[in-house]
Amino acid sequence: MKAEDSIVAVIIIIYGLIFLISIAALIMITIARYKLFEKAGIEGWKAIIPYYNMYILTVEIGGKDILTFVLHFIPFANIYAAIVTSIAVAKSYGKDEGYGIGLAFLGIVFYPMLGFSKSTKFVGPGGVPPVQTSANSLVNSWQNNDQNVPPTV
Repeated sequence: MKAEDSIVAVIIIIYGLIFLISIAALIMITIARYKLFEKAGIEGWKAIIPYYNMYILTVEIGGKDILTFVLHFIPFANIYAAIVTSIAVAKSYGKDEGYGIGLAFLGIVFYPMLGFSKSTKFVGPGGVPPVQTSANSLVNSWQNNDQNVPPTV
């Protein structure tokens, strides 16, 4: 066996290990996102679909607009979009901006911490709690009425 052959074999083994570690990291982040989606009241299977999971994470969980989602596909702008989305996701679960930066740059560590934590709850898109309407409000009773007649007072 030549020295060149052993160098090639070592390089192939190293690349194979890097590939396996990358696949394991991807699976771990996907499982953590599955849990995050369930905490937000969204079906967990949506975390498995590529691109669609980023749409759900950006728009529905993060509370950002479609433009931020589109920026994920533009080179160099995607760095900005990933940071903004990560900060919005962190705020959606009651965390601060520093945690969002951790989600953006060390997702393999921070997504499982967020997804598997028992104490972490979904606050609302972008950290804003949803507006609660009263069951006795005039508008609510009119919207829930099957007839197209406005209520009388």
